[in-house]
Amino acid sequence: MKTISTIRKFAAAALIMLAAACDKEKTTPDNPEKGDDDRPEIVKENPVLPPAQMRGAWMATVWGIDWPAGDYSQGGQKKVYTDYLDLYKSLGINAVFFQVRGMADAFYSSSYEPWSRYITGTPGKDPGYDVLRFLIDEAHKRGIEFHAWMNPYRIATTSYFSEGLSPMIPESMVKKYSGIWVYNPALPEVRERIAGIVRELVTRYPDIDGIHMDDYFYPSGSAIGNGLDDSAEYSKYGSGYSSIEDFRRGNIFEMVKLVKNTLLSVSPEIAYTLGPQGNYNNNYNSQYIDVPAVCSAKLIDAVIPQLYWSTQANTDYYTPRLDWWSQNVSSTPLMIGHTLSGFKSDESGKGWSSATEFETQCSLAAQKNVSGHLIYNSSTLKENPKGVQSNIKRAFSRKALMPHLGGTSADAPVPVPQNLVISGGELHWDKVEEASCYAVYLSNGNNKTATLLDVTADLSYPLSSKGKYFVTALNRHNAQSGISDILKY
Repeated sequence: MKTISTIRKFAAAALIMLAAACDKEKTTPDNPEKGDDDRPEIVKENPVLPPAQMRGAWMATVWGIDWPAGDYSQGGQKKVYTDYLDLYKSLGINAVFFQVRGMADAFYSSSYEPWSRYITGTPGKDPGYDVLRFLIDEAHKRGIEFHAWMNPYRIATTSYFSEGLSPMIPESMVKKYSGIWVYNPALPEVRERIAGIVRELVTRYPDIDGIHMDDYFYPSGSAIGNGLDDSAEYSKYGSGYSSIEDFRRGNIFEMVKLVKNTLLSVSPEIAYTLGPQGNYNNNYNSQYIDVPAVCSAKLIDAVIPQLYWSTQANTDYYTPRLDWWSQNVSSTPLMIGHTLSGFKSDESGKGWSSATEFETQCSLAAQKNVSGHLIYNSSTLKENPKGVQSNIKRAFSRKALMPHLGGTSADAPVPVPQNLVISGGELHWDKVEEASCYAVYLSNGNNKTATLLDVTADLSYPLSSKGKYFVTALNRHNAQSGISDILKY
């Protein structure tokens, strides 16, 4: 029989062992749902996150180019659109830039402008369903961002002159040239109207990811006939400018600024991007937009010049213009607009004989810290000239997060996921309230670029092989947290 003294000795020893066990650092939390069977090792290293990259496509609706492509039935239109989205998904395209306003018309119910003729075949006719709601929801279901593409000034071209102006559009705001009618860029009330249209759109559809404007600023070329006629406006409003050309550039600058301030006041997380011509001289001297000045003033969240030339042409315009843009947009994220139309034919000296040209352009852009690519246009993408879909898929094969473009410097950071464990061959973590999804990475070593494995809305991820894993949290606007603990599996 043990003595009381002996029993006391055993009890003291047990208490000492229990205290020692409690002092050991745990690599798993007390979470019976997740389990603590695998006891993974926490790795102390600093991986580098791979760069985010937008991979988008323009979907043109003016003249029904891409959508609805002449189909005026609700069911047919929906299928045309979802077929495009499914094609995007298969190729690694993660954003659609859909033209919601191509000629002072709307693909939603607007208090400023009539329903677009391109939905029903009749200007002003209600299509009977919420077109834009459908478009946004279907994109988001597939993890594809929706950017609303607007033409800021164009109202009509010659084929529609006989119809006259919609009664919704004030005649006093319109300039009528021989080949085009436009909202007059020289008028302050036009700037206010454009900003009001943007305000209405993002208020009614706050889950839009971006507002995008193309290269139609001041009209140029044969469409205006004998030239721009804004001398009266210059006399009235141009006292602060040394020339009428500077006055025009100032008008575009002020429009862009007003739209940006409108977005900041209503929905600061919505990205604002411009797609100017790739030829910077045309922008400055014909469209009258000083893009470097706009970028320097931080009025846009990304610039997407249309570099619609081949590097293999007799004269390579792509490469020097890529260089120019990379050097002249300040700290504004630079993305590249690519055309696929050249692959439809192989004109002598044009350089579109092989679809590997697309990959060449992307490789050159990567050397300039380009943060995205946009493809024009969706119907040509679907036609797949010279099998270019395969080249796009290869160029976009590395998984990448979308860039965080909108927001302000005052945005609250996204918290880091906590309590990572590995149990039953799965990585688990606690929910981050601010997060809409999580990025799962494989660490490739200290100060080396990690591999993005996937993005998930779940709180777990199956691990198919041994390695070192970590997680970040992302909010709806692609702002990313710091990295979690790194667990060895």
